[in-house]
Amino acid sequence: MEFTDEAIGHDLIEIITSGLYDGNQNCLREYIQNSIDSHAKNIDVFFENGSESLIIKDDGSGMSKKELKEAWYMGISSKKEEDTGWRGIGIWSGVPACNRIVIITKKMNDKKYRIEIDNKKILDGNVDKQSLLDFLTSATGDIEEIALGADESFEDDHFTMVRLESILKTQKDVFGEKVIHDYLIEAVPAPFDKDIFSFATEIEEWLREKGVKLPDVNINFCHKPIFKPPCKDDIFFKKVIKHEFKVGNQLVAVGWFITSIENEQLEKPNKGIYFKKKGYTIGNENLVRNLYDKTYHQWQYGEIHVISEKVRENAARNNFEYNSGVVGPFLEEVGDFIGKLQSLNRYTSKRALGKQIGSVQKHLSNGDVRSAKKTLDEVRTKATKNVKFPDDPVIQDMKSLIDTKFENEKTQILKLEEKTKTGQGNEVLLKKRKEQLNNIIDSLPPEVRKKCKRTTIEGKLYPELSVTDSIKDILEAKTGSTVTKKEVYDLSRLAYGWDKVISTSVPPVLCIDKNKPARDLRIGVLIYTIHDIFVNMAKHEKDKESFEWYENATEEDKYAMATGMYAVIGLIYRLIEKSEKYQP
Repeated sequence: MEFTDEAIGHDLIEIITSGLYDGNQNCLREYIQNSIDSHAKNIDVFFENGSESLIIKDDGSGMSKKELKEAWYMGISSKKEEDTGWRGIGIWSGVPACNRIVIITKKMNDKKYRIEIDNKKILDGNVDKQSLLDFLTSATGDIEEIALGADESFEDDHFTMVRLESILKTQKDVFGEKVIHDYLIEAVPAPFDKDIFSFATEIEEWLREKGVKLPDVNINFCHKPIFKPPCKDDIFFKKVIKHEFKVGNQLVAVGWFITSIENEQLEKPNKGIYFKKKGYTIGNENLVRNLYDKTYHQWQYGEIHVISEKVRENAARNNFEYNSGVVGPFLEEVGDFIGKLQSLNRYTSKRALGKQIGSVQKHLSNGDVRSAKKTLDEVRTKATKNVKFPDDPVIQDMKSLIDTKFENEKTQILKLEEKTKTGQGNEVLLKKRKEQLNNIIDSLPPEVRKKCKRTTIEGKLYPELSVTDSIKDILEAKTGSTVTKKEVYDLSRLAYGWDKVISTSVPPVLCIDKNKPARDLRIGVLIYTIHDIFVNMAKHEKDKESFEWYENATEEDKYAMATGMYAVIGLIYRLIEKSEKYQP
């Protein structure tokens, strides 16, 4: 069947560009791939005019006029097997991102050329009567020769610059500085930061030994170097797990993995296991994670580098093509290995005491010995449980590291237990309790505070009758009564009209709410109850059985109860102060 211009619809452009990629920032990967394939050693990605335009510039071989023309061909690529780009469409990938793509390029001993494409015309698509070829011709300018810059040499200079000019408003979030940075460190073949990632040299040497070829290139974003994760190494055990993935006798991929020290899921950018091919990421961490049919907790960071050319990524680079008998078995083996890592995580979790140690230390620093002991009991139970370690040779070395850490943490636990036995932590709590008691007293109404200040801090733990003198004084003043034999008992009954916690026919003298006499009754009972529980030492003397509940309390609890008592006395005083004469 012969195809004509009319047989090709305008929607092909959308399919090739925005329909092909699952995120428009992926065009950056395409342009970086082109730069690396041109043997660039340095690639700079940066903004111009604020964030209006995004520039990708490299020091690669550049393009001649003929090569620049061929770069715009769709679905045709002259790249070799060792190159990373191979679909022949990457240069169009920036169309959905901006109003205009401008490419400026130069080879050594060649002229400097420029070409641009009017993306707005393509995205508007208002050329239904034109053929696709005429449409593309109208949207794409001619290749033009431009003058060399003052610091550029005909013989020596070589580069390519891709300018995504006038980023569309709908793409501003996608092309924000943080989004681009986070995308680049994950997606493109940036190096490790060897100053902060101590495993870098060991991993790179092993990958080279196994035949993994990684581009030797420096990538800068906003004039700062891009380094791929992990961005720290002190959160991992000092052991790199290395594994070869084979189908039959064929080596398909090699992977490296490091494991979190603590029994908790890692956070980005330091979590996840990623497929890589020629240094580029395929998919995201979920592509690997979902190959295990049960729950895998991401306590590892790692990479699985595909070596076999029989395992090919799809055009969007978010998955693999099932175009050979190798892909399926390979992905099954990856899923099986992820299951073994999850078994390792279970073992690590049962042998990790760091969180509990932190919890005990926090309780002791707060003086909360009781909670510290409770947590220690939980630790003791956890430490005695037997846990099976996964049976896989490449993981075996991890066991000694985990067990050593476990024994060290058990030693810390024993020291913390000793602190609870010797009372360390109590002093902190007692100091806090004394501060709380003094703070409450300082907040009392002046007449109440004046009475309390006469007593020492120790004396406040065993209140005398005088502690409620301020209550007695205000009741006498408000009721107009003189002191009776039973003092607070009779005064509170008189003031609020209570008798045996039931209403009486005797009307009260005071009221808080004249419409709710029962409420006044309860306030009167409350006044005497507090006095009777804490203050009436004639009834509750030391060493008497009726006061045993207080005598047997810890010093910490005595301070806590005394603090509450003084707070209640302050409340009672204010309630009496707010009371009015009762008028039936």
